[in-house]
Amino acid sequence: MFEKILIAYDGSEQSERALTVGLDVAKCSGGKLCIVSVIEKLPRYREETMNGVDEMVEQAQKHYEAIQEVAAQKAAQAGVAVTRQVLPGHPVEEIIHVADQEKVDLIVLGGMGHTRMFRRSSGGTGSQIAYHAPCSVLLVR
Repeated sequence: MFEKILIAYDGSEQSERALTVGLDVAKCSGGKLCIVSVIEKLPRYREETMNGVDEMVEQAQKHYEAIQEVAAQKAAQAGVAVTRQVLPGHPVEEIIHVADQEKVDLIVLGGMGHTRMFRRSSGGTGSQIAYHAPCSVLLVR
């Protein structure tokens, strides 16, 4: 049923829950995981401050690669094939783009525990992904 499952992963408690559920779904369906982490675009400053911004991006890249390595090890222990991507950009846009390009069947992401009133007014990342996704979306709480 779900052959390709995208996990939006940032190492947070919510994304760890999404990884656990995504692994369970992949094991049950014989699917593969695509773990995606997004480095949000940083503002560009004058040239003399660019080295600082570039260093921040490099640190974020290394951080996400390290946490994805741990996630990939969990997938390997579960017998689930996995690919990984760390991308710069807007989280919603990048996750939707990867889901579309990779022909993903399911996106699994962690939800924030905001109040009902906040969810109605905020239109958070999960809501935006669910609205624009080319496939099913599972929001894990």
